[in-house]
Amino acid sequence: MNCPACCANAEHFVSTNDDLRIACPICGEYDVASSVVATEQLRRLEPDERIDVLNKRRSAARSQALAL
Repeated sequence: MNCPACCANAEHFVSTNDDLRIACPICGEYDVASSVVATEQLRRLEPDERIDVLNKRRSAARSQALAL
């Protein structure tokens, strides 16, 4: 499977909450909703927009983790 953000060759794993964990050599590890992958929502964006979405999601995840 290719990385939904940068299209590099990446590994993917199903996580416990029906998301996919992507392990990309460029973008790193991150989770993405399986529905986003199935509907190819990220593919509709330009590559730089995809990276932007990924970075914003990472920031939100870090903020949530710190709040716990």
